[in-house]
Amino acid sequence: MSSTDLKAENTDPKSQNNQVPSEELGDSSSDNWLYRFQDFMEGGACKESYLDLIYCFDDEEPKYSEILENCMKAHSDYYEPVIARLETCKEQLTKDLEAVFLPSTLLDQRKEGDIEKEESFIAFMKGGSCKESYTAWSDCAKEAEKNKEDVNIKCAEVSEMWNNCMDAHSDYYHPYLAPIETAANDFAKKLEAFVSRKQAE
Repeated sequence: MSSTDLKAENTDPKSQNNQVPSEELGDSSSDNWLYRFQDFMEGGACKESYLDLIYCFDDEEPKYSEILENCMKAHSDYYEPVIARLETCKEQLTKDLEAVFLPSTLLDQRKEGDIEKEESFIAFMKGGSCKESYTAWSDCAKEAEKNKEDVNIKCAEVSEMWNNCMDAHSDYYHPYLAPIETAANDFAKKLEAFVSRKQAE
């Protein structure tokens, strides 16, 4: 998860993706909290960065997401409620993914002894139909790290291919995709609760 998830909070129904919110946009209560969230985001110093992310093309999301995230951190006195909720969901997502891959319960015992978490994750990814797209992403990420480049920006295209592949083969990749979807939905609910409380103040 990253600040890219905030793009899903756009109040324009035409630009919604399937990550969040959990309610249908046709529901007026859902629309209302999304409008209030956008008002909050635009009420701080990062209005321009937020709108750039909202209305950018998909291939530009990593760049504008990083810009917004840096802006929000620089103005954390205002954006702390959003930052804190995002970090909480990230931490829970990490725990949920570790619970899936650390015990190696998804894998056949291909070698003796315990399989390290990273090895378990790699073996799982390569065990499905998205081995090639995962490998392409992994190679790109290693090259970005070696050259001290931003992985999200450099590898945006291969990352999208990898994600699309996993979506197309969700029957196999469900153990990885499910915690991410849960975290995104939880983030949306936390934001909704925050803006609802703020309105009541």
